[in-house]
Amino acid sequence: MDQESWVVAGKGFSDRISGKLLTHCFIMMFLGFMGGFVWLIALAGNVFHIVPLPRFEIIVPDQKELLRNVHVGTILNSIYVMAMVALSGRLNFSVRQAKWVYYWAIVLLWGNMIGYSTAVYAPERGLQPIGDWPNLVSYGTFYIAVVAATITTGICLYNAIRAGRSPA
Repeated sequence: MDQESWVVAGKGFSDRISGKLLTHCFIMMFLGFMGGFVWLIALAGNVFHIVPLPRFEIIVPDQKELLRNVHVGTILNSIYVMAMVALSGRLNFSVRQAKWVYYWAIVLLWGNMIGYSTAVYAPERGLQPIGDWPNLVSYGTFYIAVVAATITTGICLYNAIRAGRSPA
């Protein structure tokens, strides 16, 4: 992509970049809603029953708190990145900053979603780099997502402070 296609002066991310990043956000929203259905099934004692459909017994992991995290965490990360997109015009990203925010925001979204999802199957919940493969995947993806969140938040904070100090 050429320099012009990343940012538009006074508008923030270009329509193309905003659309691509929002696509990832809405995919995460959808996956978060699916995680909510799994959480609901766990809360209902492994039963899925919506009238007039028949009652289904569906076995899901008995990790209600972690299933809630798949639902809520994924949706909140998506909303956070949507806020970055919506505020990109006020944050006045340079082309380089826009690229960093774009790529690291995608890593933030997918890393957290994979981390939340695999933590359900990991006895250590992805909190330490030990144990079986679900725990190592969860830990690794959470780790990179934290790096991504730190980078994107740092760029946004820097530009917010810069905008706040600039004369009217």
